[in-house]
Amino acid sequence: MATAAPRRPALLVDRAAFRLLLGALLAVVLTVATVPALNLTAYSPQRSVLSYLAALEDGDASRALGLLAAPPTRNTEALHDEVLAGAWSLPSRPEVIGAATDGDRAEVAVRFDLGDTSHEQTYTLVRGTPRWGLFDRWLLEVEKWPRLGLDVSGSSVAEVNGVSAPTDRGGIPVLFPVGYTVGFDAEYLRADPVLVDVIAPGQIATAALDPQPTAALLSEVEDRVAAQIDACAEQRTLLPAGCPFGFETDHEILGDVTWRIVEQPPVTLTSSGTHLTIAPGEAVVEVSGRSRDIVTAFESDFTERIIVQVVGTVTVDGGEIEVDLANEGQSLGESAE
Repeated sequence: MATAAPRRPALLVDRAAFRLLLGALLAVVLTVATVPALNLTAYSPQRSVLSYLAALEDGDASRALGLLAAPPTRNTEALHDEVLAGAWSLPSRPEVIGAATDGDRAEVAVRFDLGDTSHEQTYTLVRGTPRWGLFDRWLLEVEKWPRLGLDVSGSSVAEVNGVSAPTDRGGIPVLFPVGYTVGFDAEYLRADPVLVDVIAPGQIATAALDPQPTAALLSEVEDRVAAQIDACAEQRTLLPAGCPFGFETDHEILGDVTWRIVEQPPVTLTSSGTHLTIAPGEAVVEVSGRSRDIVTAFESDFTERIIVQVVGTVTVDGGEIEVDLANEGQSLGESAE
């Protein structure tokens, strides 16, 4: 009697697992098939530019920075949401008007509004590391940060859209295109805010500030002028050294003379840019002593009151003040009588 061949076990397939496997394979196939189309649309250079402008319009500095290929910078005070929140204008109504791609580089021309002005600008993009190894990632190229160029004497910080930023590091790096308000309010000098538009990478936007003296500076200068004139009055000579007043006479002076300040000059500051001038102000001084007439040899005491014009310059460097009173070959003034 022949022996029956052993039966092979039936291959059992879990239909649910099979469907999952089939679905996964189908998803892979569809993904591979749609990657090129998505790279031409959702992940295109044009889309990156529009996303960047939308991030600025939303006041999202972090999202905007994530779409830039920019060099590192230590001066990041103006690269935050607070600065965008205080901007007088952010880009709106963006529209792509042209695009060209050449390998890993692209150029996108875009039209947008900034305030009441329409701008057209072409931005260069570079291809970054793909997302999940499949989808293109285009970044706006920033070879050099755009900066607010400030030459501010008397203040080490400026207010950029209401946020303090240092002015002593070669300009303030900022995002673009954004409308900025720049000014400063230091202890001794202040400048009313001015509007500055920064449109493109590498742009140096100069803010023409007009510093004006503060009440604190005027008070400090008044004190220093008075102190310098008082110090001059302590000298016992007709022509005090380095002082804005003196006295000449044809008589021989016997011994020392005495100076007295009758009236300190009023102090008024005028400014031209960062150059401050003490406007001419009248001081009244009195000199007393004893003299001998060179003709008759008659000796007598004398007291002479004179009016002198006090002028000078003021230099403010950070928190340091320097006051120089003019000494134009000894201004002898004129008699108050």
